[in-house]
Amino acid sequence: MMLPRPMAQNHTYKWVILFIATFSQTCATFVTYGMGPLATFYQKQYSLSQFETGLIVSAVNIGPIFSMLIFGNLMDKYGEKWIVGTGSILLGMNVFIASTTDKYVWLLIILMFVGIWYGTAQPGGSSAIIKWFPNQHRGLAMGIRQTGIPIGGALASAILPYFYFRYGLSAAILAQATVAILGGFIFLIFYKDRQENKNPKAQYGFMEKINKIKNNAELYPVFFIGITMISLQLIIVAHLMSYLTNTLQFGLNLSGLFLSLALVGGMVGRVILAWISDTVFKGNRSKPLQLTIWLTVICIACLVFLPASIPLWITSLLCFLLGFLGMGWFSLFIVLVSEKSNPHFIGLTVSFALTLNQFFIVISPALFGILVDYFKSYRIPFLLLAFSIFIGGIWLWVTERNRDLKNHGTRPFENENKP
Repeated sequence: MMLPRPMAQNHTYKWVILFIATFSQTCATFVTYGMGPLATFYQKQYSLSQFETGLIVSAVNIGPIFSMLIFGNLMDKYGEKWIVGTGSILLGMNVFIASTTDKYVWLLIILMFVGIWYGTAQPGGSSAIIKWFPNQHRGLAMGIRQTGIPIGGALASAILPYFYFRYGLSAAILAQATVAILGGFIFLIFYKDRQENKNPKAQYGFMEKINKIKNNAELYPVFFIGITMISLQLIIVAHLMSYLTNTLQFGLNLSGLFLSLALVGGMVGRVILAWISDTVFKGNRSKPLQLTIWLTVICIACLVFLPASIPLWITSLLCFLLGFLGMGWFSLFIVLVSEKSNPHFIGLTVSFALTLNQFFIVISPALFGILVDYFKSYRIPFLLLAFSIFIGGIWLWVTERNRDLKNHGTRPFENENKP
């Protein structure tokens, strides 16, 4: 499905849009990913259990489940500017409110609202890139924007401990709030909505749009790939260090270095894989995504059957490749979802896909841990995950092949007047 292309006079401004979208995503992620180290600070400050500490992170991740569909629909109607900008400001204000309470239950409720406002960031930035960039630059632009997520997380991990140990917990929280509010104001000041891409007449009702998304069979394998690959991404973050430590007998410091290599690989992969789809595959997102899936399955298999005596450089390379593929896939996924969606509700379709992913962001690390405990081994859970990813690749290949055969065998307009 062809999407509207920017006009020639917007050629330069679209790169400004890319900077704004990336900066806004970085600021929002500074808050959400920053809840990891912040949860540790809360644990020390209030003597929380491991379960209570984990709920702090979960509360933020649960929030977007309730909001992304609503915000995606509003963006399709009214544009991204006010929704993303105001959402980031309200996100920061909610974080500021969190600094005023010392009640654990109230903290969880406030953080859930933080997550709700974060629901504007991902679909909003993705929708902005799709609307402003033509097909030949869209993959690279989306890949660059997606680097805002690991950059925001890395900055939070580096900056928040400094504020906490030097000035206290409240200062660390206020730093998060300030960054989020700054990102919102920058978006409001410099972002311009694409007037021709708004849908003020609201040709479809909300449920009618949802039904049209559900009836778009070409999106189903892409959605399935999203939930399996996002599960891998979270499992890498949550369990790779423990796997390397408990199974391959690496030290914690070395395992942490390997995890860092995987995260760096993911940041590089989000740009390189998207750029490859623009240049080598001439705007085709499906083929490089399929190739990414097959290579990911091979990487997981290599990791599972990796002998303990393997040289460190091979382990380093494998972890980098696992991150490059297992985290770098996301830009291809977002662009493919957008390009297969109805151009009148791109934002809602992206939000629908991200909402499905968000469920597995919440449950996949715990589910994988349960499987590891049950089988008393990482091998079977990893192989089950690899098989699920493999199924997604096969499903997408079959769907694309059937579509190509159907299009090749149908003459243009021959069915146009059929009921």
